Amino acid sequence: MNIHLTRKLYDQMISHSMRSLPNEACGILIQEASFSQTDELQIHTFIPLHNQAAHPTKQFTINPIDMLPYLTDERRTIVGIFHSHPTAASTPSAEDLLTLWHTIPTYWILSLQHEENPDLQVYSLKKTTTTAYHKLSFVIGQ
Repeated sequence: MNIHLTRKLYDQMISHSMRSLPNEACGILIQEASFSQTDELQIHTFIPLHNQAAHPTKQFTINPIDMLPYLTDERRTIVGIFHSHPTAASTPSAEDLLTLWHTIPTYWILSLQHEENPDLQVYSLKKTTTTAYHKLSFVIGQ
């Protein structure tokens, strides 16, 4: 699968994460429904969302009601769940693998462990008896 996002969206993800410190930031990534290539994702929009977790410095929770307008919009499709790791690497944690969002095609983690050099990684999550992750590649364009 090829995944594309613009530099502007990448910068928005970093800005939202930095503003959210020391908490984990979260959001969703949207693709226009008119984009029909089955082996490619073109990220058109990043929607920052409020982290409603009880312990937001260590986990994130997205209120499904906040996602409702995007879940019901036939012109747009949620193709990614995004969150940051303020002090940890950009690999899924045990908590991340318990996510209910494993049916969304991509799972994005931005590590701010080294703030001067943020590390963004993208995964696909597969739920079986346990949740496994597989790293995906992506391209940041103009």
